Amino acid sequence: MIFESTIKLPFSYAAGGISSRFLVSLRDERAILGARCTGCSTVTAPALPFCPACGRATEEVVGIGPGGTLEAWTEQPTKGVFGLIHLDGADTPLVHRLIGQTDWDSVSRVIAVFAEHRDARITDIEGFIALGVDS
Repeated sequence: MIFESTIKLPFSYAAGGISSRFLVSLRDERAILGARCTGCSTVTAPALPFCPACGRATEEVVGIGPGGTLEAWTEQPTKGVFGLIHLDGADTPLVHRLIGQTDWDSVSRVIAVFAEHRDARITDIEGFIALGVDS
């Protein structure tokens, strides 16, 4: 006999020092922080505790964005449009929602739009809008 069921396992995730600073900066300052690696100087977007390039700790936070280059985008039916954004000052890309545009193929530069009500979550960035349209 097989009995099918669903088990819910709710949990909370502790963001940690660097990531918490990133989230608080979104909420309180409407500013995006990256983290610089102590070994190879890679700047991650968003701020992460470890470098994805060499694995060392990242201890220094730096301001990045709010503008950036749209590297790629995709549309998820019923969920919206998402882009791979290389924020100014960062070495790694950020994936986030794209808003206010229908022809993303003609967009190269975007800028962050912050939510009116923020609560220290990545969604404090409402999305990214086009800065200019390429011809």
